[in-house]
Amino acid sequence: MQKPWIASWLLVALAVSAQAGDITGKVTLESTPGARKVGETRGSAGYEKGDVPAPSESEIEDVVIYLEGDKLACTPQTRMSTKNTIVQKNKEFLPHVLPVPKGSKVYFRNQDPFPHHVYSVSQPGSFEIVKHGSTVRSQLFDGAGEVEIFCGIHTKMNAYIMVVDSDYFCSPSKAGSYRLTGVPAGQYSLWIWHPRLPKPSKKTITVPATGSVNLDLKL
Repeated sequence: MQKPWIASWLLVALAVSAQAGDITGKVTLESTPGARKVGETRGSAGYEKGDVPAPSESEIEDVVIYLEGDKLACTPQTRMSTKNTIVQKNKEFLPHVLPVPKGSKVYFRNQDPFPHHVYSVSQPGSFEIVKHGSTVRSQLFDGAGEVEIFCGIHTKMNAYIMVVDSDYFCSPSKAGSYRLTGVPAGQYSLWIWHPRLPKPSKKTITVPATGSVNLDLKL
């Protein structure tokens, strides 16, 4: 016979889990991004604009969509996975943009047959990995914001880590579609960020207790 308190707990858990909806839509990039950034010299704090090879990802895939609001969970990713790893291959950082929750570790894996010098002077995420060879290295990012990454040896290498303050973030598909799932019911700020547009955009959105809300985004 099932105990009454267990049945009550299950009912509460089911009720709480039901109070969540999805945000879906399509992103259209109408603005023209500026030139990708490149480093100047080994370990320098500066950079200059210049022509560099196009990233492997499309510009749409470099968009990060994330929510901010009271009581949103933020669960750091500390174990190595594809969700928190940047690969160095063919003198390129892959992916070009990596979103992670605040407090996460990002792992750097060099698949080139030569070392790199990975660094950032961004605040709050400055760090340096000198002579990064085949050994996987990790770096903790405990402050929200944009972290620009360069290689002090191969100055045309550039990437971004976008550290967000919630578990609700995503990047669009190549076709521009996106989905944030299981968002607790309520009103939030939805941010749309791209590394090479002048500034992020913000919209206010109300998530229903069940079902989904559609929001198409133009940048």
